[in-house]
Amino acid sequence: MEHSELKSVRGWIVIASSFLFTFFQLGSFKALGVFVPKFEEQLSIGIGAIGSIVSFCGALRFLLGPLQYRLANVVSARVLAMVSGILTGLGYICSAFSTSGITLTLSMTLLSLGLGVPMVAYVKIARHYFNVNFALYSAIAFTGGAVGMMILPPLSEFFIQTYGTQMALVLLGAVSFNLCVGGALLKPPDETLTSRPSSRENYEQLDSDCNDTSLATSGHIEAILHTILSWFGVSFMRKRPVLVAYYSAFLLWNISLAGWIIFLVPYTIGLGFPAQQASFMSTLGGVGTLVGRIIMFIFPDQSLNSHRLQFMVLSIGGAASLFLYPFVKAYWLLATLSFFAGLFLGTPPPVAMVMIKCIVPDEGEDFAKAIGLLHMSYGIGTLVGGPIVGSIFDLTGSFHIGFFIMAALEAFAAVLAIAKPKAET
Repeated sequence: MEHSELKSVRGWIVIASSFLFTFFQLGSFKALGVFVPKFEEQLSIGIGAIGSIVSFCGALRFLLGPLQYRLANVVSARVLAMVSGILTGLGYICSAFSTSGITLTLSMTLLSLGLGVPMVAYVKIARHYFNVNFALYSAIAFTGGAVGMMILPPLSEFFIQTYGTQMALVLLGAVSFNLCVGGALLKPPDETLTSRPSSRENYEQLDSDCNDTSLATSGHIEAILHTILSWFGVSFMRKRPVLVAYYSAFLLWNISLAGWIIFLVPYTIGLGFPAQQASFMSTLGGVGTLVGRIIMFIFPDQSLNSHRLQFMVLSIGGAASLFLYPFVKAYWLLATLSFFAGLFLGTPPPVAMVMIKCIVPDEGEDFAKAIGLLHMSYGIGTLVGGPIVGSIFDLTGSFHIGFFIMAALEAFAAVLAIAKPKAET
């Protein structure tokens, strides 16, 4: 087989593996919303506490962004993806036997680690195959999350109705082990096999990164502080200050997304609809997300201005959708609204990824660092989203105020995306 043909085949395998990973990453988070009422009933803790635990699970995978970058430098994408499958499956299985909020949190932590460790590694290996058509890769790979949102919530509800909550979680864990198969198929391009730095070289690079700044390091405290700043990429962001506005916008967007994902099913049940019909709302949201990401696939424009405009339109649409939820009572209207909410709230990840690549097109390590920080902004937003809506519900007995707050944050995210790099102004 010709080298170019082999590279093409491997590239499509990377897309397939990435599709499978995003399927479980977003689909699992959405499916956990189905289990929120079950956890509340079985563990006898408030819905705010359950929302905080699920938010922590969704957030930790992104908060590990800087660590994901370091791991991607010293461990192959294949190994990280296979470890991801093992940890994700075990996380689900352990959560099935949780007896308290503490044990559930520990199980969710294991699940979150599984869905977090290979994230930057997937982006790095994809960049080698799709550096020119990176928007195309993002559009196809990220449709996996939309399909996961469509399939895993109703599948979880089916498992619960058929086998009970505990066995449903065990079965989801068993299904998640398929991530190991997707990871085993990954293989880096031939040129990366000889150019990937050794562990020693990476530690030397880390030392070099820590010295590449004008901060004073004469004392131990300054040196430690500088190391921390370099680890989290603060010095890297100073080179491109517009990233501060974009990361803030992505953070606010993810607060709204997390609140919507976690509490859509409980909110629908609270309106008096049965659990099976409520879980169907998640499926419709997934359909909307799939439609949005297919549109990104059809029009894989590489320009920053185009993707900034797309993000702003999606944020405004998401704000409008969230604002309307408290006023909608009829099931068919709620279903239509969930479709559009999924379209506006679920489409931005590939858009955000390309926005970062337009600003940080480096072939070196800056792009991986930028993606790590992108994931960290997602994580902070996810960590905050669940507790905000859940705590408001515990205080007021209603989700309405939570939806209004999420709508306002989503609108402000659109305002932040107006910022442009100095080179374009």
